[in-house]
Amino acid sequence: MKYISILSLVMFSLFATHSSAQTLSDSVQKYSAHVHSSYQETLKRAQFLKKSLYQFTQTPSIVTHQMAKQAWIYAREPYGKTEVFRFYNGPIDRDGGPEGLLNSWPLDEAYIDYVVGASHAGIINNTTEFPQITKELLISLNELDGEKNISTGYHAIEFLLWGQDFFVDGPGQRPYTDYINAPNAKRRSQYLRIAADLLVDDLTGLESEWQKNKNNFRQEFESFKSTDALKKLLSGAIFMAGDELSGERMYVAYDTQGQEDEHSCFSDMTHMDIIWNYQGIAEVIRSTEILDLPAVKNTEVAQRVRARLQSLPLLLASIPVPFDQAIVNEEGRAVILNSVEELEALAHDLVEVADLLGVKIDY
Repeated sequence: MKYISILSLVMFSLFATHSSAQTLSDSVQKYSAHVHSSYQETLKRAQFLKKSLYQFTQTPSIVTHQMAKQAWIYAREPYGKTEVFRFYNGPIDRDGGPEGLLNSWPLDEAYIDYVVGASHAGIINNTTEFPQITKELLISLNELDGEKNISTGYHAIEFLLWGQDFFVDGPGQRPYTDYINAPNAKRRSQYLRIAADLLVDDLTGLESEWQKNKNNFRQEFESFKSTDALKKLLSGAIFMAGDELSGERMYVAYDTQGQEDEHSCFSDMTHMDIIWNYQGIAEVIRSTEILDLPAVKNTEVAQRVRARLQSLPLLLASIPVPFDQAIVNEEGRAVILNSVEELEALAHDLVEVADLLGVKIDY
């Protein structure tokens, strides 16, 4: 009987180890599926945005202009949730990856088009140096000679739709007539269409990299040792919460109180960028069931993370709108700083979760 008991314990131990390994593998598989479905939705909405921009530039009017702006917001939501898939040298931000073409900011408006005080500024108005606006040209000019020299992506499109924001209670008010009878109206339309084409091109490539049963990054990712794959997905959540969102996207603007440092400054959609970025982090944690892994499930840190996932949505939603006013008034600044601290705490909790899973993340 004694030997049977020992044998049973050994068999149980082997089974438990195998079961745990399988659970880690399941989390990796769930992450891959989640990333792919997220990029599928992002691509679908970018394609809708492209159609709306083409319609607007073909028949500029108050109605088609407003439809194009709403399409930008509609397309922006799922992309914001995908930004958590960064920070581990994956398809989005590896060497040669499209992140810089998709979402670089802050943007020097005068690099693209006219601004107040410089009516002939920008690529659009420089017909001598840039007689033809092409995909190749815009790609080559993006971040050329300066990180604010942004020529492509969501924020370039945003600026071309809204224009500069000089208004306390709302976004920029670029007139739709900029695409009818303003100087270089046809070039402006061409630029907007090409920017939309590039957006769809880059997102098509990302979606392809995460398709199932293909020779792509997803296949490589799922072939990693489970702990190595977990390190990548947790790094994305940790650095998105702690460095990028709470730091670059919130605290910098809080500290400088500068409108130019907010993420979507032309459309006044920065408050939603923040919420969508956070939702992306939360969806990774939930979809992969990281907190239900045996090494984590009943721990204090798992309880803390679950509590933060409950409280952070309400906290972020309480940031006054628009964000460019929240960073300069006392009430708004208090909420922003509290949000920054909670997101940083979430990042540190996730580092602890990684430790419990045998994953070392330097943060």
